[in-house]
Amino acid sequence: MTRIPEFQIESVFGCVPSRTVSNLDVCAALAGREKAEALVKTTGFAERRIVEQGVTVEDLMVGAARPALEGVDSAEVGAVVAVTFSSPRRFPAVAASVAARLGLPGNVAAMDLSMACSGYPYGLFVAGQFAAATGRKTLLLDGDVQSALVDVADVNTVAVMSDAATATLIAPGDSGGEALFDFLTDGARGDALFCGARGPIKMDGFGVFRFVAADVTAFLRDFLSAAGERPDVFAPHAANMYMVRQLASALGLADQLASAGERYANTGSCSVPLAIASSSAAGRALVAGFGAGLSASAALVRIPPGIRRGVVEQIP
Repeated sequence: MTRIPEFQIESVFGCVPSRTVSNLDVCAALAGREKAEALVKTTGFAERRIVEQGVTVEDLMVGAARPALEGVDSAEVGAVVAVTFSSPRRFPAVAASVAARLGLPGNVAAMDLSMACSGYPYGLFVAGQFAAATGRKTLLLDGDVQSALVDVADVNTVAVMSDAATATLIAPGDSGGEALFDFLTDGARGDALFCGARGPIKMDGFGVFRFVAADVTAFLRDFLSAAGERPDVFAPHAANMYMVRQLASALGLADQLASAGERYANTGSCSVPLAIASSSAAGRALVAGFGAGLSASAALVRIPPGIRRGVVEQIP
């Protein structure tokens, strides 16, 4: 377990495309009405948010970052960290491009983390380290345009993957208290969920489910035991709603569950901050990511009840 003694979240905002797609209609066209209804029931995802052609993950991140930075002097921002696997180019970093579009000063650090499902706690960890080291705020961006990378004929991924981005502002200072982190990696099973350089996303659903049901459950249970805390909020990655509810139940945190999956489907690693941005959840929070890698990550952080938060729609 790794600790950051002073960790403060100031704002969390999401940006989702305005275009809504019915999972039932799309899946029925691919696999028939009966299987489509079963998929919607199993995943808990009745609809997804999909960008219009030409819209990139960078555009969504800018949409989330603007309200997250409202009222903040740009000179206070010392770093931008972007968690994504769907950048339309290999370089420059998405973080650098977004920093320029936001008018941030040239002395900010800017870097990308190429992560998928478990990316948000990783991003919180790196952002927290930047804030602690520089004494300035860090803008953590997280998001993906997954619709550009799915196989449109693969009903198992089409029914799940959605597009969105989030922005979390991390500040130095002790008002947020201590943050705790831990990580789990099993690269030998990475083929269960992977994406080539140009796609498509390939998923062994049962393989991922086994990983979450056994490895991730044990990992999170051990993390909470070592921390000696019972969280007020549990915000896990919205892989699918059945999996999320099973995990929450196994950990005894069903009543603490916060998820935006039923509204926005699986938006990748930003499903975790999207759950925070779209709710009033507050207090000590267990945030957890799991999936591609295969990997899992966990963080215990404080979500102040008065933080600025919300979800905006990206209008074409």
